[in-house]
Amino acid sequence: MTSPSSLYAQTFTDHLKKGISNAERGDFEEAIQHFNSAIEINPNNAFIYYNLGTVKGKGLGDLKGAIQEFNKAIEINPNYALAYNNRGTAKKNLGDYKGSISDYTKAISINPKYAVAFYNRGIVKKTLGDYQGAILDYNNAININPRNLLAYKHRANSKYELGDYQGAVLDFSSAIRINPRHLDAYYNRGSAKNNLGDFQGAISDFNKAIRIKPKNAFAYYNRGSVKSKGLGDLKGAILDFDKAIELNPTYFRPYNNRGTAKKNLGDLKGAISDFDKAINIRPKYAIAYYNRGSVKQQLGDQIGACNDYKLAVTFANSPLAQMIRRETSNLCNSLKKDLIFESQF
Repeated sequence: MTSPSSLYAQTFTDHLKKGISNAERGDFEEAIQHFNSAIEINPNNAFIYYNLGTVKGKGLGDLKGAIQEFNKAIEINPNYALAYNNRGTAKKNLGDYKGSISDYTKAISINPKYAVAFYNRGIVKKTLGDYQGAILDYNNAININPRNLLAYKHRANSKYELGDYQGAVLDFSSAIRINPRHLDAYYNRGSAKNNLGDFQGAISDFNKAIRIKPKNAFAYYNRGSVKSKGLGDLKGAILDFDKAIELNPTYFRPYNNRGTAKKNLGDLKGAISDFDKAINIRPKYAIAYYNRGSVKQQLGDQIGACNDYKLAVTFANSPLAQMIRRETSNLCNSLKKDLIFESQF
């Protein structure tokens, strides 16, 4: 005869296993029902609350509900590192970055070898602009798990933000060694190489990104920009901008850069047409107004040029606005009475 205690254990375990199985299949509502049934049998099992919180957070997007379940798990087991980590992620996704960092830090204090918690804390620090702090956390994550591809990728991104392009290239290369088809790593390594003046290396990386994802408008745009600005291959650049626009007709940057390439090839009307398209898509695109103004000035339309410069100043950030004023003030101040807009020069 089966004893009551063994029957209890069997029933509890059955609900636990069925809940986990349902969660793995994506049947989250059914999983929650089984976990709740297990809690009715044993309301003091931290593991059940942890699983319930994970399903609510990752499966259903119920972040506040997830935090409540993780709170219960931690109340039962104050040293539950996994629960602190997952609660930290739920807080991060709710925008509570301070609370998130506190939870990841607690998880790390319980388990100093918890690579995922270091990585997650690094992500939040990077979000907050603390790139140096993020790099230290990624360092720890990589030391614990040298094949942590995402840690290499995000450490590279943090180094890139700090202007350490050589360091970024090394980390993107490490990510590529782990996964030779990692699209973002090729794409971002190409951008870092471009900033280092390695234009051929940048194009090679964008080529690889395009081979992995042939319909990648951003890779064509960036390859075109390197051909144009880095190598002076304006016709080759235009072909890449054409392809980027074909793949994503609402992507405004290729229109602007294609316009600049056409301008440098002497196709001024074609350049203005492209700047018009960029502005139609992004009406506050300051650099497109500035570029269109410069072409109008070349065509002798001084008033049209200064009206575009005025709009560029209106929409530009402070350094760009100052540059535009400095370059165009002599021309536009002499035309003040004819301008459609009140001059800011």
